[in-house]
Amino acid sequence: MDTPFTSDGKTDLVFQFSVKHEQEPKLDCGGAYLKLLQGGKNFDKHKFGDDTKYAIMFGPDICGPSNKKTHVIFHYDKKNENLLINNEINCETDQLTHLYTLHLKADNTFEVFIDKKSVRKGKLEDEFDFLLPKKIKDPKASKPADWVDEAKIPDPEDKKPEGYDDIPKEIPDPDAKKPDDWDDEDDGVSLHQFLS
Repeated sequence: MDTPFTSDGKTDLVFQFSVKHEQEPKLDCGGAYLKLLQGGKNFDKHKFGDDTKYAIMFGPDICGPSNKKTHVIFHYDKKNENLLINNEINCETDQLTHLYTLHLKADNTFEVFIDKKSVRKGKLEDEFDFLLPKKIKDPKASKPADWVDEAKIPDPEDKKPEGYDDIPKEIPDPDAKKPDDWDDEDDGVSLHQFLS
């Protein structure tokens, strides 16, 4: 499309299109995603290729039985990286027509719909790695020399309370009686026989 896109004066961006996979008997590998390109007036559409910079890449991508997802990717100039959504979104794989929608909002939230059903929404900072992690490992940190890896260490000063071994493991109930329907052959020898 030759029409330049501008977000000036706009609060939201809705990226929406329909997809129908018609490969017989069923699509095995193919992408039906769209890219919203960067480039402005100097963009040369004749040089478009895989490495062409884009602002947003959105839509279904199927490649083999285990890779079936809906791409939501933003190019982030500060890192010069394409940031994929942290948790994948499934896509439709049948031969029907499906409507894919990405709604970006001015409050830095987004929502993805497939066939008008919301499948993911949230804050951009929570679902994409725009910001530095809240916690990072200290590269200089190391275990102290006297660090012990065992999860539990016996206390050398720990000892049983006085009289601990004098308490029997099982204490018979003096009021317990052998049930009337007890059968020694089927139910086993009753503990009551030894206690009575």
